[in-house]
Amino acid sequence: MNRQASDPARVFDVSVREARMCIDRILLVCRLPPGYVHGVREVVLLSQSMGLGGFRALYEGHERLREGWLDRVSVVDAGDGALVVDGGGIHAWVLLPTLMDLGVERARSAGRATLRVSGVQDLHELHVMAGLGRRYGIGAEVSQPDEATGQGPKAVVTLFNTARPLGIDEWDPLLAQAIRRGYPVDGGLWRAIHALSNEALAPDSVVSRRHAGPVILRDDGTLQGRPPADDDMDLNMLRHVPSSQGCA
Repeated sequence: MNRQASDPARVFDVSVREARMCIDRILLVCRLPPGYVHGVREVVLLSQSMGLGGFRALYEGHERLREGWLDRVSVVDAGDGALVVDGGGIHAWVLLPTLMDLGVERARSAGRATLRVSGVQDLHELHVMAGLGRRYGIGAEVSQPDEATGQGPKAVVTLFNTARPLGIDEWDPLLAQAIRRGYPVDGGLWRAIHALSNEALAPDSVVSRRHAGPVILRDDGTLQGRPPADDDMDLNMLRHVPSSQGCA
């Protein structure tokens, strides 16, 4: 980790919108399928709110999100009604949305669900399921037995039905609090996260600016996409690029 990401001189209150945008970009850099990014993003936000790895774990360990993928996950229905899940080396954040779907479906149909999970990086992050489950009216308890096995650490997740949430304060009270107050984050860490997220953007250039937004500026100087009479685009911005920062 660089010095910038450990400077505690200032604390930022990061809005939910800003946090989601930066996390989305980082997950895309990690090559998560676009349709899976939103689910994992919400897991990261809950991890931050619950005092788990959160934003620092994302910054320091984002490369590990590339390791393993869902096609390596196996799910076996055990004889006692539990689901035995082997993550195949996947990170807990990446597995969590699917794990939650499996648990909710079993709890809805049977009243209760037990998931025995192994083969997962950062297994303690499965505690996020307690926060994520509230969105579904599901309670979740996570335990990590001390028993040592040749297959590495494992966790047991028990899910059970609770009252369905009636509003955002019941649906996700941690998110509701973040919407009102933001996420307090070390300023140096957030700057580093923002810089990392910019890797998902195209390099800023005159050419990239010509294709940004709802219009395209052709080589002959005419605009494609909106009638020129209705356009308020400032063409001066296309003549000079003041920095090498990325642009959306």
